[in-house]
Amino acid sequence: MDTRKGFSIVCAGLILALALGCSGSEAAQKYAAKVNGAGINLTSLEAAVNNFVENQKMFGVEVKEEDKDKIRKDVLEELISAELLYQEAKKAGLGDLGKAIDEQYENIKKGFASEEEFKKALKERDVSEKELKDDVEKGVYISTFLEKNIYNNIVVTDAEKKEEYEKNKDKLDIPEHVRASHILIRTEPGTSEDDKNAAKEKMDELRKKALAGEDFAELAKANSNDGSASNGGDLGYFRRGDMVKPFEDAAFALQNGETSEVIETQFGCHIIRLTDRKEAHTLTYSEVEKDIESFVSNRHRNEELGKFVEDLRKSAKIKIY
Repeated sequence: MDTRKGFSIVCAGLILALALGCSGSEAAQKYAAKVNGAGINLTSLEAAVNNFVENQKMFGVEVKEEDKDKIRKDVLEELISAELLYQEAKKAGLGDLGKAIDEQYENIKKGFASEEEFKKALKERDVSEKELKDDVEKGVYISTFLEKNIYNNIVVTDAEKKEEYEKNKDKLDIPEHVRASHILIRTEPGTSEDDKNAAKEKMDELRKKALAGEDFAELAKANSNDGSASNGGDLGYFRRGDMVKPFEDAAFALQNGETSEVIETQFGCHIIRLTDRKEAHTLTYSEVEKDIESFVSNRHRNEELGKFVEDLRKSAKIKIY
């Protein structure tokens, strides 16, 4: 299990602030490591580990118990690297970063529904506002230092981008996909035949209005029982396999601007208006050039960062407890 791919604690700039699991009370500090005399306490380490595990859950990955020791070691290594970078950043004469620190701190607070929720979260983690702001400061110093001193000379050439495109061309095949809007009269499981017939009759009337030229989006807003109603029934683009089969079959059989017959699915009765179709194709270089540039640039940034941190470690005094 390669846990390092999931971290990017150093690269992101904000270390523990995003985890809301900063320094903990001074009296309770027990160190996981010391870096040139500066301590990384166990509270910070466990908070970062927990944050990683929770982030994995968001992506549908359940971390196994037997992997947690490896994760803890890897996270600690990331925190040691971050501390080394912070120490280097403090010596670099970056000027007054107070405004950037305040902005980042306020952005974290905005992630909570209210001031009360923010303070409650801090209290639950035994973190003071000062401790959180100290960690935000570390993140801002690190990210500013990296941009000015490590990443500043990185250039991605046209040749690199084109090479990357050719290497990955087979992964850039896009299947046929369509964009459609619909109106749904919902029927629940167990709905009587009379109620189903009433839904069909209503949908037939709506279809006649759409075919007569009435605005489909307005009909959807006024009549559809689907969450898409507020957007005029727009479902965006979808591919085969994204929708239930009767709906999918009807949508893909339409031409742009056509309206379907009344379609029945497990959700109820629909009419569908096709608004766009994109045939299967391979993404061109111009379509993905910016994404490739960003990908290659990030690869260079990670390489440069890795080399720089490795050099810092050679001369650092690091003690792991």
